[in-house]
Amino acid sequence: MATRPKSLRVKRSNRRSDFEYDNLWSPPNTRVRKQTPQEESDEWPILEVTRKVDENHVEVKWAPTKGRRFPNSIVDLRYNAPLRKRLQRNGSNPHMKALHGDQMMLSHLPRDLRILQQHIYDNLGYHRTASRQLGHQRRVTVVIPFPKQSFVGHFLQGLSLPLCQELLEEKPLENCFRERALKVTPEYMTELDNLLGDGWDVRTFDTNTVCRVIRQDNISIGWGYHKRKFYSHRNCPRCNWTDQSASARPVKCSPEMKYIVGEPELHFTFTRRRGHWMAGMA
Repeated sequence: MATRPKSLRVKRSNRRSDFEYDNLWSPPNTRVRKQTPQEESDEWPILEVTRKVDENHVEVKWAPTKGRRFPNSIVDLRYNAPLRKRLQRNGSNPHMKALHGDQMMLSHLPRDLRILQQHIYDNLGYHRTASRQLGHQRRVTVVIPFPKQSFVGHFLQGLSLPLCQELLEEKPLENCFRERALKVTPEYMTELDNLLGDGWDVRTFDTNTVCRVIRQDNISIGWGYHKRKFYSHRNCPRCNWTDQSASARPVKCSPEMKYIVGEPELHFTFTRRRGHWMAGMA
C-alpha cells in the first residue's frame, strides 16, 4: 500500500530576501506549498499562528515530527486555503493571539454589560439605505437574561434617576416594566456612557454611513420576570369529551393556566438611525 509523502515543511532560510517583499515579490514555493501531513499524523501540522505579518502572510509555529523541531516560518494565505479559512472562522476568537491587532476587546466591562453591548451592536446593523437628512428611524428592544444583583449594582446604583432611589428602597424588588422602567433622558446619558463605555451607541461600516442610537430620545431600561402563560388541557372537559359522555360537549375549553418561571430579563429599548458619517464621530 502506497504511503503519503512526508511533510514538505522546510527550515527557516537565513537569506534576508525571503522576508523582504513588496508588490513585485513572488513567494518561494517552499513557503507557500500546501503542507501534506504524514501518515497517521495530525490533519493540521501547525501548532499555532504566532503573528500576522500583513493581509496575506502569517508566521506559524510547526508541530514537531519524530523528535525534529522546525523553526517558525512565513506562510502565504493565498496558497494555503485551509489556514486562511481557519483564520476567517476564528476572527473573533480571543485565543487567536495573531489576530489580537484586529480585535476590539470588551474585557474591561463586567460580563453582563459585555453581553448587553454585544446585543446593542448587533441591533445597530441597520441595512436600509440612509436618506439625505435624518435617515430611517426605528425603535428596537434588546432582551437578555440579567440577574437581579447586576441590575441593582449597575443601573440602580449607577444612575442618579429619582426612580432608582425609590427602587433601591423596595424590599423585595418587583418587576420594573412599563411605568416602573427607568427612563434615561438626555441629561443622564453621560452616566449611561460611564456604565457601557465609549462608543456603545455607534456602529460604523465600510462606507460613509453609520448607525447610531438617537441620544435625544429617551432610553427605557426595564427589568424583571417576564410573564409567560402556559395552558394545560389535560383535564379540560371539552378536550376529554367522548360520545359516551352523558352531557353535551362544552362549547369552550376550560384549561388550567400556569406561569412559566424563567430567568429575570433586562429590556433595553432605544431608537436607532442610519445616516451619513459626520465629522467628529469616533
